[in-house]
Amino acid sequence: MLSPTDSKRLPSLTGLRFVLAAFVLMAHSLSGSALFSEEPQAVLSIAAVPLAALAVSGFFVLSGFVLAWSYRPGDRARAFWRRRFWKIYPNHALGWFLGALFFVVTTAPSPMTADGSATVLGGVAELFLVKVWVPAREVFNGFNDPSWSVCCEAFFYLLFPVLIPTARRLTRTGLRCAWLALACAILVFPAVALELGGRALPGWPLGLNTLWFAYVFPPVRLTEFMLGMVTARLVQVESWPRLNALTRIGAMATVLAATPFVPLPYSLGASYGVPFSLIIAGLAARDIHSRSRLLARPAVVALGEASYALYIVHFPLLMSARQAVGVKHRFALLNGILFAVGVMVAAQAVALLVHQCYERPIQARFARNTRAVSSGRLEVSTAPASD
Repeated sequence: MLSPTDSKRLPSLTGLRFVLAAFVLMAHSLSGSALFSEEPQAVLSIAAVPLAALAVSGFFVLSGFVLAWSYRPGDRARAFWRRRFWKIYPNHALGWFLGALFFVVTTAPSPMTADGSATVLGGVAELFLVKVWVPAREVFNGFNDPSWSVCCEAFFYLLFPVLIPTARRLTRTGLRCAWLALACAILVFPAVALELGGRALPGWPLGLNTLWFAYVFPPVRLTEFMLGMVTARLVQVESWPRLNALTRIGAMATVLAATPFVPLPYSLGASYGVPFSLIIAGLAARDIHSRSRLLARPAVVALGEASYALYIVHFPLLMSARQAVGVKHRFALLNGILFAVGVMVAAQAVALLVHQCYERPIQARFARNTRAVSSGRLEVSTAPASD
């Protein structure tokens, strides 16, 4: 059994954060505001959308895994909440300000809401990390749409000091049963969502209540976070099954292949949680046994450390770039791809700057825990979307 002092740093999981953030960036860059001019080319936009849902699910599972992995008995809830606040809120506030500034300066409609509105109520609810509790798209999209997952993470962090002692008390058998129960719950909730219906959404074959419950409602997404926690405990107590890379990748490939044939709520994130737990546990095992590969390389880890900044700032930058060239302007295929790539590169450059000059100094001043630093504690940010 791995004791807390045996737990090693997991650089591959930091590198994975960059991959997940890049998926979100790619999805929004290719699909935002109807980028392409011809209908066949719009397939690229449609194909990019599931990437964002997949990535956010990965962030939620990863967040639960890392926090459970790095937990030390005796860590007080107030200290935990302080560290989490200073890790997520400064970047969140910056993204909120950039989004609000965009809408005030341009008076442009939001590309993410049914009627193009970005309301003051949504902006206020977003600032205080509660917008996902309101089943109204003009509220839970807010000024900086991707921050909805940060609102979910805030709920997870609130509950973590209560959840982790329970998870640590479970026996190996209890952990296995908890993992199976959470996996089943993750697959049941989308079916419940289908029964909720709600106001029709233009361009969506489902109702507002279904979208809200399946995609952004925090108690539903909590199951993915808890699945990550239980997976981490199974790895720590050396009760996680040994699965080869082909099995782990095959599980995710199977889920992706089934996406066109299952009801849409299953494609909004739920179905990806289980295969992501397999992938994350496999990467952690490689790090534990010093068999890390590409994701653990210094350059990828550095990008992973800046992934939260990328997740937060990319959407206001994308909206600004789209506004600059004209929202109604449509690109030929190659030009559209070049435009999207240019926006992605610029967003990554800005994210690195924000991470180095804004995020890290604030964390060094307010979030660093001297006890955690002296013991080599794993203090990684996992929200993208998600810390």
